[in-house]
Amino acid sequence: MKPAPFEYRRPESLAEALDILAEHGDEAKPLAGGQSLVPLLAMRLAQPALLVDLRRLPELRGIEVGPDRLRVGAMTSQTELERTPGLPAVVAAALPHIAHFQIRNRSTVGGSLAHMDPAGEWPALALLLDTELEVASRRGTRLVAGAGFSRGPLSPALEPDELLVAVTLRSAGGSFGLEEVERRAGDFALVGALAHRGRLVVFATGAGPQRLSRCEAHLAAGGARDELAGLAEAEIEA
Repeated sequence: MKPAPFEYRRPESLAEALDILAEHGDEAKPLAGGQSLVPLLAMRLAQPALLVDLRRLPELRGIEVGPDRLRVGAMTSQTELERTPGLPAVVAAALPHIAHFQIRNRSTVGGSLAHMDPAGEWPALALLLDTELEVASRRGTRLVAGAGFSRGPLSPALEPDELLVAVTLRSAGGSFGLEEVERRAGDFALVGALAHRGRLVVFATGAGPQRLSRCEAHLAAGGARDELAGLAEAEIEA
């Protein structure tokens, strides 16, 4: 299939992009890496009147790695981040599971978060870690906690005139756990789980990633690990 007709704009600055979104509202759709949006356009599951290409916005790029802070611009590609030294171990371990290498070359961190796929690694990381998302519009900038960025499957907590500018991960170092089941390497996860500093998140199990608070409390109390599978099965919301 072919996409429905649409107009195309490529702003040169963040301010220009925000002006376009403010003017067109629901009729406009930001285009980041395009690895999720373009197939939806081709299948006509998405039919925006206007695409706003974000590739030329320097304000949305950049990686800052600190001892207890990682800040990533929304238009940073997965591959660029993957090649950055000094990443928190849990982030470095999750990145190779994001699709195939060729897709990671184009896919962006902000695009993955804004797409909010229930099987995506970035929405799960945002819920697992102390995450702060910087969101901008012509009205100003606001910060959203990672745990509050999802309104449901494929539905980020963004207004039509807003853009995700950057994501900051704090205190993401230390030991972690990651397990993901895929039909083949690079495929969407059939089920996945992440653990870090007493937190446990599962993804590809329902409408979005989910923290298993009862399982966390069980482990914190010294509960038997062989009981964990049954507790997780009871707690996961399909």
